[in-house]
This record gives sequence, structure tokens and C-alpha cells, in this order.
Amino acid sequence: MADKKDYTELERNLGEMLRGEDKVGATDAEQEVANELETIAISDAGVATNPYDLSDATSTSSIDTDAVENAINKTVGSGDDKIGIADGKLSKDPLAGLANTRMKENIPKYNTAPCERVEKGQNNTFIILGRDRDKGWSSGYGGKGHTRAGAIDIVVGIQGWNPAHGEVVEKNFGSMSSGDLPGDAARIYISQRADIDQYFDICDGSMGPSKAMSAIGIKADSVRIMGRKGIKIVTGQAPQQKTSLNGKLPNITGIDLIAGNRDNVPAVGKSDIVIAGKALTFSQPYLQPIPKGLNLRDCIETAVDSITELNSLLTDFIGRQMIINCALAGSPISGTAGPIPVAALSTAIPRVADSTIKQISNVFAELIKQQANLVLMKENYLKPTGAIYINSRYNRTN
Repeated sequence: MADKKDYTELERNLGEMLRGEDKVGATDAEQEVANELETIAISDAGVATNPYDLSDATSTSSIDTDAVENAINKTVGSGDDKIGIADGKLSKDPLAGLANTRMKENIPKYNTAPCERVEKGQNNTFIILGRDRDKGWSSGYGGKGHTRAGAIDIVVGIQGWNPAHGEVVEKNFGSMSSGDLPGDAARIYISQRADIDQYFDICDGSMGPSKAMSAIGIKADSVRIMGRKGIKIVTGQAPQQKTSLNGKLPNITGIDLIAGNRDNVPAVGKSDIVIAGKALTFSQPYLQPIPKGLNLRDCIETAVDSITELNSLLTDFIGRQMIINCALAGSPISGTAGPIPVAALSTAIPRVADSTIKQISNVFAELIKQQANLVLMKENYLKPTGAIYINSRYNRTN
């Protein structure tokens, strides 16, 4: 005998009001939802109908659920713009699923391999214990008959947004390069031996693809990793460490952070030709090293110090030149005109000297302003206390 379903107070209130029973103490929100659902259940002829009668249906695609969703969404939240909250629902009870009650929905049938043990939930959730494969039985190192190829596949939402109820399906890791191949909704895949980059269609990056190595792949629309006392991303130390198959690690492999799953996009360097904002040549690799913050800080500090020293030398030179210009402005011109000595005062010199002095004064003022800007630059960008310090105060990299 089937267990009697336990309804929440919200479900009982809505159910009683849908049956036309007055519920004393019902909230305004509950009454409004019930009124809208009752309106939906009345046909154009004015005869009360049950839009949830699915006795002859295998899915809810034959009924209009949009209006029902608009009413229920006021209580349970908004559904997706394209895929409604009742899409693929098989349960006849309109309240099934609310408050995490049991609900039947479209679920494909996973094609279990002979070596696999499958733990299956009620809502398209699977834990698959078996051997390595990313597609059908013949795929992966399990399909090739390898030992040391055990795998655990934790997956939810087989067939992603469009599961076919009862259809026998294989694993679908999808593609990180093609938007048309998203694959199953979310997965954590652990394998003792796998070509993990190939399975998920991940670009090579600087370290190349992983081949026949133990691997863990995590894929979903959004992935979050949280640690209350920090997170470390660590690669192995060569040559001391070895792989899980006792292989040698010839060198230290780094960490690639790749947005967009692209590693072959042309990038512009300082020596490339750019005309009207359009690059004509590309000399830089798309994936580039992450600078070490302290070294970068020291480099910029050295450059700023050199500019400051040059500024000081030029300022001193201009100051001395101004003294010479002032002295020349009031002095006579002496020299010779052939064999005859000449001594005369030029009226043009004071005018030229006055103009020169003004120009030099302006340059002198700009140099003083530059000195102040350089000091502010060091304080703001290169000091840990600066408001726009160039380094992260929390994250480190080697």
C-alpha cells in the first residue's frame, strides 16, 4: 500500500481553497493564488475543469502551464524565462513538488554498463560506480579494457534541459567549446585513468592535454569553491613526486587560468603594428605569465625612482640656466668686427631673455608638478596601504 502523502500547511490551504472550501485564517497571498488557479480551471464554456487531469497523458506538454506558473510563482518564486517550473512534470497533483514533496518528472533511463553499480535518485540524479568512460560502453579506458581505470561519476540532470522520459541514454560530458553541446546539467567525474581534457573538450593551454592520467573534472553552469581558512591550488614538485601510475614528473607544471576555453587567440605586443585602433600584426601569445607581485612592484619602483632622479637633474639644470639667462640679459655684448674691438648693449637681448625666462619658469613648474605626481603614484599603486595597490592583499602565485 502506498504511503499517504504528507502535505505542508501551505499545500493544504491551497488545496482546500481550490476545492471551493473556505479556509479560515488563509493569508491574502494564499487566497490570491487560489483565486487565480480557480479562474484558470474554468473553461470558456463556463464549466469547471481540472487542468491537471493527466490520466491519458505522459507529460505536461499537452496543457497550458503558463497561467498556472504565474499564479504559483507568487508563492514559490519565478521560473526560467524559457523553461517553466512545471516543464516535464508528470505528477497529476498540481502541488506535487512544493516544499520538497515527491514529484514525478521526465527522467531518461541511463544505459548501465555491466561493470557499473548505479545509485539513482527520484529526480534525475545518479552516482555511477564503474570504470572510465565518457560516452558509450566502448569509450574511455574502461572500454579499452584497461585495469586501474576505476571511475566515480556523480551527475544530475542527464540530457540537460531536454530530458526524454524513459529514453535509454549514455553519458554526455558536453563540450566547453560549443554552445550547442552543453551535455548533462552538472557533473563531478573522478577517474583513475582518463583523457579528461578530451572528455570535456578543454583547450590545451600551456601545459597540454592530460592523457591516461588520474583526473577529476567538475562541470556545471556555475562552480563555487569556498574555504573559511583559505584555498590552495598546488601542483606537484618535480622530480621528487611521481604520478599515480608511478610515472616521472620531468618538471614543475604550472596553473593555467583560461577564461572562454581559448588558448590560440592572437594577442598584440608593443612591437606590433596598430593603425586606427586595428592591429595588423600579432606577436604575443594569448596565455601569458602571471607577474609576481613583489617583483613587479620592485621593477616599477626602480623605474619611478629613475624618472624622479632624471626630473631632479633637469630641474637643477633649468634652475642654473635661469641664473645664466638673467645675468646675460643685462650684460653688454663684446667681441670684434674684423680687427676692431666692439662693445655694445643689445636692446634685443632683454626681450629674448624675458621670453626665455617665462618659458623656463613654466617648464620648471611642470617638473615640480611631475615630482608630486610620481610621489603620489608610488603611494597609491606600490604601497600595501595605497588605495589602488597593484597586488592582491590575499592571493599568492609562484
